[in-house]
This record gives sequence, C-alpha cells and structure tokens, in this order.
Amino acid sequence: MRARALLRLVVLGLRRDLRGLLLAVVGVAAGVGALLFFLAAGLGTGELLRTRILPVDARLIEAVPPAVSLGLFGKVELDEATVEELAALPGVKAVYRKMRVRAPAACRFDGDFFGRRLRMGIEVVAEGVEPAYFEGVDRFEDLGEDVVPVVLSPRLLEIYNESFARERGLPRLGERLLVGFEFPVELGRSLLGDDHHRRIPLRARVVGFSPRAMLQGVSIPLEAARKLNARLGVDASRYSAVVLQASDAAQAPAIAERVRALGFEIDDAERRLSQRVGAAVAIATGMLSLLGLLVCALASVNIALALGASVRSRAREFGIFRAVGATSSDVAVLVLGEALAVGGIGGACGVVGARLAAWAADSLFAAHLPPFPFKPETFFAFPPWLFLLGLGVGLTAALLGALAPVRRAVRLDPARILA
Repeated sequence: MRARALLRLVVLGLRRDLRGLLLAVVGVAAGVGALLFFLAAGLGTGELLRTRILPVDARLIEAVPPAVSLGLFGKVELDEATVEELAALPGVKAVYRKMRVRAPAACRFDGDFFGRRLRMGIEVVAEGVEPAYFEGVDRFEDLGEDVVPVVLSPRLLEIYNESFARERGLPRLGERLLVGFEFPVELGRSLLGDDHHRRIPLRARVVGFSPRAMLQGVSIPLEAARKLNARLGVDASRYSAVVLQASDAAQAPAIAERVRALGFEIDDAERRLSQRVGAAVAIATGMLSLLGLLVCALASVNIALALGASVRSRAREFGIFRAVGATSSDVAVLVLGEALAVGGIGGACGVVGARLAAWAADSLFAAHLPPFPFKPETFFAFPPWLFLLGLGVGLTAALLGALAPVRRAVRLDPARILA
C-alpha cells in the first residue's frame, strides 16, 4: 500500500470515531506531560545542586590527618615527605598543598561599603592554598608583609547577596565589583575571647572567585600562610590537607582507598552531602515520574478500547477491503497507523504541555517565593533527549494499546462478514 493512500485511509479512520480517539489523545498527552514535567524538575534541581549549591569535582580527593591517632607507629602527619609519597600514587595527576593559618583572625570594618555605612566585626578563617589550585584566577601570589590576596567562594557571595545584604539593606555585589576590594584583618585576635597570640594587622585584597575556594572563610596563597604562621611562632611546616587530582574521575575511588591505607582520612563531607541530597531528589523524581507512566498506561488501555470499538464497527469495511485485494498486513498497517497517529499527536501535545506547565510554575515561583540564596531563574531542565523521550513514550503507549485491535482486525474473515 502506498504511503499516500495509507495516510488518507488513516485520516478517514480517525474521523469516524473522533470523540473516542480525542479522549485517547488527551490521555496520552496527560501522561507524557506529567512524566516530562517531573523529570525536568528533577533534572533542573539536580543541575542546581551540582553546579551552584554543592559543586563537587569528582577528580579531587582531599587527604587530611586522622582525627584520632593511636600512636603505635608514630603520629601520622602531612609533611613534605608524605606529600611526595602521595604524589607518587598511581593515577595521581597533581597535588595541591593546603595549610591553615593556625591562629584566630578577626575583621572589624567601620566605614564606607560601596556607598553604604557599615560597621561590623566577624571572625575570619584563612587557609593557604597553592596558586595552581585555582584555575583562571590571576594575581594570586604573596604580595608582601601587610597585604594578603584572598580568593572567595561564589557561594559565599550568593549567600551575602540573597540573605545578609537583603536583611540589612546593603548593596548587592558582583564578582567584578569586589575584585580589588580591601578590608582589614587582625591576625591573632578573636572576637570570642582573649588569646595569647601575637597580633598582626593586615590588609586583605580580593583578587578573584573560585568554586574551589573554602566556603567558611578565605583562601590565601600557601607561601603567605607559611610566613604568617612563622611570624606567629606556630608550626609552619606541616600541612592541614593535601588535595590529589586524579587523571580520570574513574580512578578517584582507588586513589582514595590507597590514601586511607596510608593512615589518612578523606575529607568528603560535602561530597557525601551532595550524594545524599542528589539521591533524595532522584527518588522523589522517580516516584513522581511513576505517576506519569501510570497515566500513560491508562491511556494505552483507552487506546485499546477505542480502537477495539472502531474495529468492531468497521468489520464490514475491512471485509470489503480484503475482498478487493488488500492483505491482512495492509489491514494491520492501517490500524497501527491510526494508533501511532494518536500516540504521536498525544506525545507532541504532552511535550508542549510539560513545557508550558514548567513556564507557569517558574512564573508562579518568581512571583510568590521570596528571594533566597541559590534561587535559580528556572527549576526545570529540558535537554533535547527529553522531548524525544516524550514522543517515544506516546508512540509506545499507542503501539501497546493497538496490539489487541490489530490482532482482531487481522483475524476477520471477509467471506463470513460479507455473507
């Protein structure tokens, strides 16, 4: 049968029971739309989690000294010899040393802050990191005795803009505006109580932002941290952590096991938190997506009923069709064509409906949800494969629903019907 003739017969067949088939289209569209809506919500939430809230580089393993040491074979420490041993592990591409500034520090700011008067004090945690650890950050080097360059986390700026600044009426800031900004830091001083460290007044200068910077403090050059610890008279030779970069993310678990075998611990609290939250999002998305699949299954049953009724009412038509030379395959293709047309139209409508529902949800959230850190412009993600999935689910539901009607149409005996 020619494609043009088949298309004409399919259109004529669909017009015979337009109401029943329209209900089937609505059922397929509802199921596909619900499925894509929930999948897009899960993908969008997962993307937000991985890229902005808890960004984790799967290639990085952070080794830290154990919190508890039994002392049977000596204390496990991160010195230069140990760093070289870790760097020689199979699969390690690069190592980055970290050293905490082992003294309290405080910032007391009193003056103009981008056009607003600001007076506040805050504890500062500083960690020295090798400059190569921050990709794309320039001028991250030791600037001398009194000025220390710092790299901040973009997440810290997001929290400031959407929480701290909004509550206190302070200006919202961007990364470019903050680069070059200086603030006073007094090393050896704590706002929580007296201490016995030597006090060193410093100026901290923001030189850039990096997702790898520590969230709860500031990152400074490793050599600056080493010099400050020496000036304070505290240990300036041992490292607080060493970050190992694997050649490939697939090698990271094996490297982590070797690090543990050497007596060190892996600081993966943020990674584990990201995995737990991601798993919760995936489970919720899966459960809600099952609802969409259930609607698609009901739509498949509806298609089977509608096509079954159509085949019964058109038995004489199919008999004449067979009598003039059509084969059983021609009849099967005709019924399948009608079913696939229903599934294709329903799937396309479901795709459009899911996109419109996501747009409406984003508009509703933007209008009624108060600003909060990491609030995205959209909570949904629609990669191209998701649209293809919607069409595929619609066609599959129609195909499954057409199996019984096709079998019935093929088994019709033209001689008996026409008699």
